[in-house]
Amino acid sequence: MIRYVFIVWILIIQGYAEEKCDYREWSNLLFCAEINSFEALNTKIGDVLAKYDILHRYIEIYSIDIRECNFETFTIASINEWPKLKEIRIADSNISSLTPEAFTNLESLETIAIGGNNLGKVDKKVFANLKTLKKLVLWQNENFDVLRGYLSNLTSLEELDLNQNPTINKIVVDDFSTLVNLVRLDLSFCSIRRIKKNAFANLAKLETLSLNSNNLSTLSKNTFNGLHSLTRLSLHHNKLASLPDGLFRGLQKLEELHLQYNKIEELQRSHLNGLANLETLTFSNNKLRKLSADLFDNLPNISSLDFSQNVISEVEEGIFDKLTNLTRLFISDNKIKRLPNNLFRNSPNLELIDVTNNEMESICGVFSSHLKHVNDLNLSNNRIKSLDSDCFQEMPGLESLNMSNNTIEEINRGAFKNLPSLRYLSFEKNKLTVVFKDMFEELPLLKRLYLHDNNIQILHSVCFDALENLTFLTLHKNKISELNSSLFLKLPHLETLNLSKNMLTNLNCSTFTGLFELSTLHLDNNQIGTVPEECFKYLNRLSTLSLSSTGITKITPAMFSGLANLQDLNLFNNRIDRLDAKSFMGLSKLTRLYLEKNSINNIEPNAFEGLGKLTNLYLGRNKLKQWTADAFNALNALNYLYLEGNGIETITAEQFEKVLELRSLVLHSNNLGNLDSSVFSKLSKLDSLSLMNNKIHSLPNGIFDPLKAIKSLDLSNNTIERITNTDFVGLTNMRHILLKNNQISTIEPKSFYGLKYLNTIDLTNNKLETIDSDTFAGLPKISIIRLENNKISKISFSDFEKMTDLYIIELDGNELPPEVVDQFKQNIIDPNSDRY
Repeated sequence: MIRYVFIVWILIIQGYAEEKCDYREWSNLLFCAEINSFEALNTKIGDVLAKYDILHRYIEIYSIDIRECNFETFTIASINEWPKLKEIRIADSNISSLTPEAFTNLESLETIAIGGNNLGKVDKKVFANLKTLKKLVLWQNENFDVLRGYLSNLTSLEELDLNQNPTINKIVVDDFSTLVNLVRLDLSFCSIRRIKKNAFANLAKLETLSLNSNNLSTLSKNTFNGLHSLTRLSLHHNKLASLPDGLFRGLQKLEELHLQYNKIEELQRSHLNGLANLETLTFSNNKLRKLSADLFDNLPNISSLDFSQNVISEVEEGIFDKLTNLTRLFISDNKIKRLPNNLFRNSPNLELIDVTNNEMESICGVFSSHLKHVNDLNLSNNRIKSLDSDCFQEMPGLESLNMSNNTIEEINRGAFKNLPSLRYLSFEKNKLTVVFKDMFEELPLLKRLYLHDNNIQILHSVCFDALENLTFLTLHKNKISELNSSLFLKLPHLETLNLSKNMLTNLNCSTFTGLFELSTLHLDNNQIGTVPEECFKYLNRLSTLSLSSTGITKITPAMFSGLANLQDLNLFNNRIDRLDAKSFMGLSKLTRLYLEKNSINNIEPNAFEGLGKLTNLYLGRNKLKQWTADAFNALNALNYLYLEGNGIETITAEQFEKVLELRSLVLHSNNLGNLDSSVFSKLSKLDSLSLMNNKIHSLPNGIFDPLKAIKSLDLSNNTIERITNTDFVGLTNMRHILLKNNQISTIEPKSFYGLKYLNTIDLTNNKLETIDSDTFAGLPKISIIRLENNKISKISFSDFEKMTDLYIIELDGNELPPEVVDQFKQNIIDPNSDRY
């Protein structure tokens, strides 16, 4: 959007901005904006009262919201007519003077929110008449140091939100001494460096104190004196390096303590004295090295501990012995090499344990038989080498076990035998070489098993037999060269199977017998070569089959026999050189067919017969220079056709006459030069056309006329020299035209005229010399114009004044004086910038 600073100033001073007040019945709210005097405000409010007959209908106004206004002073003369007004909000406004009269006659007022304003003189008694105010929110107000005597009369205040006030850099004793009824105090995102001792001593009713995101580096032991009712304390995102003994003494009701993102190197039992009712302690992202055995001895009610992302290398035995209520433990991202055996023997209520990203080499013996409620155990990204029998003892409630990213070479029989509820098991990115027959016994409820990214060479024929409820199995990125016929026979509920990136050289089709529920099968990046006929005939529910990079040279209908429900077929990067007639017969529900990066040079008539529901056809990066219209017979639903990178030199209208539902046509990176004016005459529904990176020198008259639905046209990277005023006539739905990297030196006047929805024009890297008032005339919705790296020496900012939606115009790399470029940069406002 184009903004002139002086015009905006004139609008404010003269009151030409649209002043408005509305009544929002659903919330009993008056909303007023862009009003330039308190007299006008009261007039507008009176108009709204009359318009909605509010007074005679006995409608009560509970809230007034005032935004982007400009007042010399502020008051609302008719406020006494609304005795039930509860809330006033003032934001993003300029107020020269705030006096005690601003908030008079407001006996019922409970909430005031003032934020993002530029305030002039504020009387110290501005809130003096608000004896019953319950909530005050003051944030980011310039010229208003709120803690310097403005709050002393608010004795009924219960909530005070002062977040995002950079002028607050210290807290002293008298700042809140009269606010004896305060329950919630938010001082986050300020600039607080110091808090005097006893600064909160009079706040006996305070329950929540937020001091996070400040610059605190030290605290005295008397900082929180008097806060006997405090239940939640946030000190995270500060610069605390240590905690004094007794800091929290007296906070006997505290339930949550948040100290994450500080620089604390040591935590001792004495630092936590007085927190008998603490339930949640968050200490992540500090610099702790050790968790001592007696650290939590006086915290019997702890239910959640987070010590992730420290540098802890030692966890002493017995540290959790007195935490019988502990349910969640996070010690991830540390340097822990070992945990003591039976570490959790007295933590029977644990539900989640996260030990990811440590240096653990062994975990067997750590988890005692008392952990009956643990349902999520994460041990990924450690250095664990093996799992012994009975490694997890009895954990009957465990549902998710993550062992990924370790160095496990061997899993002994019986490692999981006491995990009857396990549903998710992850062993990806380890060093397993063999999956033995009894490895996964006694896991009757397991649904998802991840074994990819290992070195598996051998799968014993009955290794999955005990997993009758398995639905998801990943085996990709291994070294499997052979699949036994009975390997998956006992997996009747399997839905997804990934065998990509192995060393399979042929398919044992009997391997898939019994997989009646399989919906997704990935066999990519194996050197299969030939898929036997009817290989998938029992996979009646298969919807996705991926055979990319498998060396397939020929497609026959019998390859896909039985796949009546297939929707996605991926044959990317194979060696297919032709598509014979009826190649895909039987795939009546197929919607997406991927044939990119093969060697296809010929498509016989009726090659796609039977694919009446196909919407997406990907034929890019083949050798398909020519085809007949009959090649696309039966593709009545095709919406997206990709033909990029085929070396195509010529195209005709007849080639597309069987794909009349086409919405997107991709022809980039070919050798197209001379185009016939009727080439797109049959594609009236096309909304996206890519012709970039070809050899197009000129645009035939009327070539795009049939494309009444077109929204995006890409002609980049060609050799076009001229744009005429007939090239885009009538393309009223166009949103984006890309013409970068051509040889354009001339754009006829009004070449884009009438493109009423056009949003983007890209003319980067051309040979334009002059831009005048007619170049981009008639574009009411244009937002982005790119003209970098041309030869423009003449352009006038005044030619763009009426483009009210324009927010980006790029002119770098031209022959313009710096002051002209600067004028555009200063007055065109990018919505991602701070000025917008």
